Amino acid sequence: MANQIKKHINFLTKAFAFTLVLASVLFSHNSFAQNDGGINYGVKLDTNVIVIGDQINLQLSVEQPKELKIGFPVFSDSIVNGVEIIEQTPQDTTALENGVIKVDKNYTITSFDGGVYKLKPFEFQVYGSVNQILRTDTLLLGVKTMQIDTTKGNFDIVMPIQTPVSFAEIAPWLLGGLLVLALIVFLIWYFRFRQKDEPLFAISKPIEPAHVIALKKLDEIKQQKLWQGGKVKQFHSDLTDTIRTYLDERYNMSTQESTTDEILEAVNSVEVNNKWHVNLREVLERADLAKFAKFQPLPNENEQSLKYAYQIIESTILVEKEEEKKEEESEQEEKSEDKK
Repeated sequence: MANQIKKHINFLTKAFAFTLVLASVLFSHNSFAQNDGGINYGVKLDTNVIVIGDQINLQLSVEQPKELKIGFPVFSDSIVNGVEIIEQTPQDTTALENGVIKVDKNYTITSFDGGVYKLKPFEFQVYGSVNQILRTDTLLLGVKTMQIDTTKGNFDIVMPIQTPVSFAEIAPWLLGGLLVLALIVFLIWYFRFRQKDEPLFAISKPIEPAHVIALKKLDEIKQQKLWQGGKVKQFHSDLTDTIRTYLDERYNMSTQESTTDEILEAVNSVEVNNKWHVNLREVLERADLAKFAKFQPLPNENEQSLKYAYQIIESTILVEKEEEKKEEESEQEEKSEDKK
């Protein structure tokens, strides 16, 4: 119990003594301006009291005739023992009136030890016919420390609180990831079009009906006159390819790799015993003989295959629904007129 009382008394005594010293510093001047032979010189602190580790500005200044040369004091890394220089700027010269200039030099200083520091007079060297030294007055700088109450026990270090991650924290990362992913997809898509030498945003042309495409192809075959030029095999191959492609589009079939029998079986499943099936069989079988058996059809047989191909397509044209509706409406109107 006696030890604790003694510790309290010592703590209060030290605090009181330091407070008195700081009070003397606080009520002391933090800047001095002096005049000697037309030369104004001085030193100034931002404040006379700082907390340990704080940084303040110390300024030396001289107002002098322009032709006069005055040397400032030189410091390396500290003003006095315990007061360190963090940074010092070059001399800054400002022109005043009547041929007078003002020269300033600033120091950023700090201290890491508590107490009261006496900053000795700063000396300015005047060079001329008679060398002269100008000295400023002494400054006091008080440095306060954090007082530790030794009567209290030690406490464990409080660990950081683990809080759950909120959506607001991950939202920027999520949005950024989506943007990067979209950019990558766009670049892949763009360079693929560049490699194919295709426009990036091509204007799609309206798709023509299957029968229109097939009839145009038959017209081309007719104009080429392949069998007349001795290209019988190519004539029948192009003819059957056109029919196969048309049947695939018209009936949603897949006949490109099918045999003649498989094709006939497939078309019979969509339209049973239709008349054009007979023509289709004749065209396909004659083409098989010309392509695989080195058979040479007669000219009239070649013309007949082309004729049958036209008939197959023209007899299976898919009527659009709008046209069917128009026809139904016209039929209903005719019936209503007849009743009248």
